[in-house]
Amino acid sequence: MLFRSDEHEPLAAPADPLTRFAELHAALASERRWYTDHAPLRLAAVCLITTPGDAVSLAAATRRQDSALGAQFGWLSSIDPAVRMLIAAQMVKHDDDPAEFVLEVERVRAMFRAVGLRRGGVYEVLAVLVLRRVLGEVAIDRSHIERFRDIYEAMKRHHWWLTGPEDFPACAMLLARPEDPASIGAGTDAIYRALHERAQLWRGDSLQAAANVLYLAGAEPEELAERFALLLAGFRTDATQHIGQGQYDELAILCFLAWPIERILETVLATRDQLRATQSWIGKAGALNLAASLAFVRISADDGALGPLADAKLLLDMQTITAARHAAIAAAV
Repeated sequence: MLFRSDEHEPLAAPADPLTRFAELHAALASERRWYTDHAPLRLAAVCLITTPGDAVSLAAATRRQDSALGAQFGWLSSIDPAVRMLIAAQMVKHDDDPAEFVLEVERVRAMFRAVGLRRGGVYEVLAVLVLRRVLGEVAIDRSHIERFRDIYEAMKRHHWWLTGPEDFPACAMLLARPEDPASIGAGTDAIYRALHERAQLWRGDSLQAAANVLYLAGAEPEELAERFALLLAGFRTDATQHIGQGQYDELAILCFLAWPIERILETVLATRDQLRATQSWIGKAGALNLAASLAFVRISADDGALGPLADAKLLLDMQTITAARHAAIAAAV
């Protein structure tokens, strides 16, 4: 799995990720006038779980970065505050500079136009964020953006009705794979079809997002689909738990873990029950999504190669929030 990590060092995971999450969430939510939507607060808290520092200081740093991003974005001032706050948490986690990031967005955005990519709004911002994580110290240049475009076009050849700017972050994630763009497009499509056939998943954007993440595993489509199907069946044996399209990406991330399926299920469901008992604001679907993220942090703590997947998952969550906001605006209009 070639998504970049910091020399594959283990995550600095706390002994109890749930307690750490609760502390961070409470610190982020302490200034209710600053932000009241639980979804981005939840995701920001998950993002910061492995970041050194006390919860109050990290929450304050996130607010400062959010304010700095708001002042810097300019033409992107209309970016959803929920996504901006999650980007701020990423800035804190990776000790990034908002001013430098916004300048990089502008620079890469010009390259997007130069190679003929359509405008993508906030998805361009998320793609640049991913590219900075994927490439590390290597500066983003035109060759990277041409490969990015070719991956996007390869995906579009298989799913022209699904593929759009919302897939820009996935294209950035896939940039580091060694295969040529045509093979990446064919490979993600093969996983998409295998998941539909073996796990009987609904076709659509959620399935494509899951297939794109699973391609990072570098495994055969049938093997990935089998593991996904076993996880899906295990969760569905719990009569109180509904698994819908909103959980496809959660299960995709869990497929990377080396533990036996039964142990993964036990860990996630136990964490879900703890969340429902201690976080009164969270619903059934939200509890499972969050439990999967916390279980991933706990289980992957000794495997540095998996660390960057937490960033990938957060970016998918940002994308989901953005799509939901856009859908709400469209419905209102």
